[in-house]
Amino acid sequence: MNKLVIVLLSVVLLCGCPATVQPDKEVASQQNRLKADSVAMPVNYQEFIQSGDVFPFSDITDINGQTVDLGSTDKRKLVILFATWCSDSNRLLQAMNQSPLLDDSQIEIIAIAREEDEILVRKWRDENNIKTPLASDSDRRMYQQFASGGIPRIITVSRDNKVIKMNLAEGESQLEQIVW
Repeated sequence: MNKLVIVLLSVVLLCGCPATVQPDKEVASQQNRLKADSVAMPVNYQEFIQSGDVFPFSDITDINGQTVDLGSTDKRKLVILFATWCSDSNRLLQAMNQSPLLDDSQIEIIAIAREEDEILVRKWRDENNIKTPLASDSDRRMYQQFASGGIPRIITVSRDNKVIKMNLAEGESQLEQIVW
């Protein structure tokens, strides 16, 4: 098949095909092969903590100046790593708004915004009516303790401050990925 046909097929796949155009069998077959080749493979980011590791922070100051005690042995902890611009992060924190987890006195919760300053995070929180306590990690100092990339991440921590599980929480039904 010549290069022009491949280029045209690529344009059609990227831009869509008008309903009036009906490709012949050879073109349709080539389109299917191109679609199969372009299926996104999941990215495996390097992770720096594993189940059973001691959680690397004992406390974090939220964007209101309050200290969130993550070293306490009387509560489980739920830590969310997110970004305000990320649609999966937005979905997750909106789901947290509706979750009974926020009212559970036996769980300490903090969501940490990766590479975003407090002013931006405060503005985003207010615009989206986010109820989860938020912190800012403007220099990625905290995030780099956990993974090389990928957000949002849900990290559950036991009462004895050991990581139970860290999940990359993309897609739907993110709260179902919380493992205690």
